[in-house]
Amino acid sequence: MDDVLFNELKNRDETVDTKIIMITSGKGGVGKSFIAVNLAVLLAKNDKSVLLFDADVGFANGEILLGVTPRNTLKDYLMEKRELKDIVYPTKYGVWLLSGGTDVRDIIAFKGKRKDDFIGDFMKLTENMDYIIIDTGIGYMDDLRGLYEAVDLLILVITQEPTSLMNTYTLAKLLALRGIEPEIHMIMNMVRNVGGARRTMEKFTMVLERFAGIEVSEQYIMKYDRSVKDSIIKQTPLVELSKHSQPSLCLHRLGESILSMEIKRGKIGFIEKMRSLLGIGR
Repeated sequence: MDDVLFNELKNRDETVDTKIIMITSGKGGVGKSFIAVNLAVLLAKNDKSVLLFDADVGFANGEILLGVTPRNTLKDYLMEKRELKDIVYPTKYGVWLLSGGTDVRDIIAFKGKRKDDFIGDFMKLTENMDYIIIDTGIGYMDDLRGLYEAVDLLILVITQEPTSLMNTYTLAKLLALRGIEPEIHMIMNMVRNVGGARRTMEKFTMVLERFAGIEVSEQYIMKYDRSVKDSIIKQTPLVELSKHSQPSLCLHRLGESILSMEIKRGKIGFIEKMRSLLGIGR
């Protein structure tokens, strides 16, 4: 990438409050990256600047779903092979993609001047972004605590499978025990029986609130739909390929909710969020 992104952000309103959204799950294969990519595209279509940080190492699903093949990743930056502007890639959907290329825990644990450089470069890159969407690996990892503390919205993706529900409960419980309390939205994906899914979701959120002290502010049910698989095969976001499918309409409702979110945080707050996100000062 050249200086296009840096110039674009430099000309933006300096009062932008960057919202940090993490999308995670307790179990793999639930559609987490699919939701992250489509949400990023929807926000970009609403004239928002969006950075998708694909931190789900080893899978690179964000790259595949957006049809992008990054030549360089954050690992190359930390090894002093590339500058930050060289590892953030534009997509035809208006979303900027940053691929980790290594375990995000290794990035946070990285020492030395290069990490100091990254802090400054990353804050320069993102301070006037509207949204940073982080697609993480599954489950809770204590050495990523700063990452969880930095987010404004945590989106938990589940299915009706008992293993998904149990692992997500464990994840939520661990967050609560550590005093990490972002706003939480929950999406039940791949639903074939809407009535049964609603009952399961209602019971599950009650269990989370009663036994984990976790309140889910918004719930979404995304039905199983052949168009989802088609969009993955064609490497085209569902919200572009099948705009009127139930999953696409569900994603639109999620996007509208996020666009209406108000985060009362000034510049100092954002800087502190970034320090926490990058594991600084812990």
